[in-house]
Amino acid sequence: EWLVKGILAGEATKVELRLKGDLSAFPFVDPAQGEFSATARVRKGVLEYAPGWPRIEDIDAELSFQRNRMDIAGKSGSILGAALHDVKVSIPDLSPRAPRVLVSGQAHGATARFLQFLQASPLRESAGRFTGAMSASGDGRLRLKLEVPLTDLRATKVAGEYELAANEVVLARDLPPLVQAQGTVAFTQSTLALHDVRARAFGGPVSIAGGTRRGSGAMEFVARGEAQPAELGSLIDERLRRLLTGSAPYVVTVTLRDGLQRVSVESSLRGVAAALPAPFEKAAPDALPLRVDYLPSDGGERDRIAVSLGRLAAAEARRARAGDSMQVQRAALSLSPGAHAVRLPERGVLVYGSVAALDLDRWRGVFASGAASSGGTLPVSVELKAARVDLLGKRVQNVALRASGDSAGWSAVVDADELAGQLNYRAQRPGQLVARLLHFSVPAAAPGAAPTQARAGDLPALDVVADSFNLRGKNLGRLELVAVPEGADWRIDKLALASADATFDAKGRWRAAQATDLDFSLQATDAGKFLARVGYPSTVLGGKAELAGSLSWAGEPTSLDYASLGGELKLSAEDGQFLEIDPGLGKLISLMNLQALPRRITLDFRDVFSKGFRFDHIEAASAVDHGVMDIRQFRMRGPAAEVAMSGRVDLAHETQSLKVRVVPSLGGSASTLVTIVNPVAGVASALAQKVLKDPLGQLFAHEFDVSGSWADPKVAKVSVAPPPTETATQ
Repeated sequence: EWLVKGILAGEATKVELRLKGDLSAFPFVDPAQGEFSATARVRKGVLEYAPGWPRIEDIDAELSFQRNRMDIAGKSGSILGAALHDVKVSIPDLSPRAPRVLVSGQAHGATARFLQFLQASPLRESAGRFTGAMSASGDGRLRLKLEVPLTDLRATKVAGEYELAANEVVLARDLPPLVQAQGTVAFTQSTLALHDVRARAFGGPVSIAGGTRRGSGAMEFVARGEAQPAELGSLIDERLRRLLTGSAPYVVTVTLRDGLQRVSVESSLRGVAAALPAPFEKAAPDALPLRVDYLPSDGGERDRIAVSLGRLAAAEARRARAGDSMQVQRAALSLSPGAHAVRLPERGVLVYGSVAALDLDRWRGVFASGAASSGGTLPVSVELKAARVDLLGKRVQNVALRASGDSAGWSAVVDADELAGQLNYRAQRPGQLVARLLHFSVPAAAPGAAPTQARAGDLPALDVVADSFNLRGKNLGRLELVAVPEGADWRIDKLALASADATFDAKGRWRAAQATDLDFSLQATDAGKFLARVGYPSTVLGGKAELAGSLSWAGEPTSLDYASLGGELKLSAEDGQFLEIDPGLGKLISLMNLQALPRRITLDFRDVFSKGFRFDHIEAASAVDHGVMDIRQFRMRGPAAEVAMSGRVDLAHETQSLKVRVVPSLGGSASTLVTIVNPVAGVASALAQKVLKDPLGQLFAHEFDVSGSWADPKVAKVSVAPPPTETATQ
């Protein structure tokens, strides 16, 4: 039967047959009963030596039958395209009691053919489980022995060796190749072993050993080598990979049991420098133990990936098969120092723990380029504490954050030194951020942070309310901000500040051309308290004031660019008093105070100006062009004097060129003196002051040129002609 089914094709020549004896004793096992022999030269033969094994083709061999034994001595042939030599096939006993086929031979050819041979033979259930996902280029040499019991194929015995010769072997699709691989792969019908396998992988040398465990049937292979992060390929995100330098030793253990492949990776990471943001920065000499475990289950339908990084971080992901890929069902990242067991959410992704520092700006920079990760439909939750967080060039201190979100948006509760309250973000374009805060202070710049520049079209809609708003340490009261994208612009519908002593209302637009337009109105019920609130204490006592205008400048709404500033301003104030102030502190306020003028007045008016000036009313209007304010009209009236001012003020360079006219109100004092001497004359004099509008004040009017810087103004007196005699007479 084997002869009929096993020898499938071929040409026989030089056939010789010797048959002698009683055919009832065929095939004459006992030489005394007779003789049987047959020989032939076989060419182009095809032999199926055992069911389920690849055929031997293109056989050039000698076929020989001696009594009850068959031998085939092959000179050449091929199996799956690999060249064969020294092939021997024999059946020591052709009797039906226990027929066995013995096959031995050698082959030389492509390693890819050897891998194909393993998968095309019954070895796919043993050695083939390890090599199923492998591919290779290069050649090797195979030595193979088979013992096939024809009545029980399951009892087939196999002994083989394959020698790799400078091959390139890919163990799995997602792994970089083993290059210059050499060594021996030994196998039997149930075992596989690697002997002295050496190669280069991940930019360094690697040695691989291992095989089938006795008794368990599981296979275990251990690879020890030195790896460079730059050579890890798809095992690590390219954006992280470029920040890792050096090399480190590693050990990879692969275990195959019940058809599932488990993998563990361990490394001290000593020798690798990580230029990553806090808390993952690392110097090359430092050790930071890394362990990664891949554990499949449910026949490969599910798996678990666990990662630990010293006492710094731990992560875990649970995945399930979806078609041809594995999809994350739930995952967690723990940043709690010393954490061991990772707390997984019921669904989605959880990030939790506490860190000393979290530089989100640098992390944003790390992931600013490259393809975005897919599978972002899972809900994400964050429970994080950080002593400091750097974001958008600002530093926030003592942060406690609880947040959750998905592709539709997120919500968060934050408590930090700079802000506390509820945040909600709707992701549907153009996006909207709603914030209801108990307090909000504009954070200080993070040390060494590069200036950030946003674009109007990048901002979402904002709806922000902060019960207490602080800017540069100044409490400006309650903040309300409503803004929406409009085309490529960002329209500010409402910007309002309200405190006990003032209200500020504005609206405007941040244009796509990186310019800001703002219409505003500031009303102070107590100008002195308002100025103290915004950082100018002891400049004005009391007073009501209103400042309104329309301004435009190049740049963001949060950065006033004086060099490009333009627009109109109007000021109205009443019933206040300027106090003695430092010009460097009061800036423009000091110009109206006039305390520097007495040093230039020959008459002694220090009691009028030096300790401050009380005003009944102020009206002012000015135009601003490229940061230069043109004061067209300034009138200030008080019990002691009337002041008129005109000229230009350079807001960018903090200089001025002004003309100031001071008209002291001397009439009231003169009439009081006359009344003491002559009451009737005093009454007449007082009436004259009212009717004639203080001719004595006009008589002693003075004009001054004010120049120089705000911090050190230069005041020069200008000669003024006395009023005409006829006007005085009238």
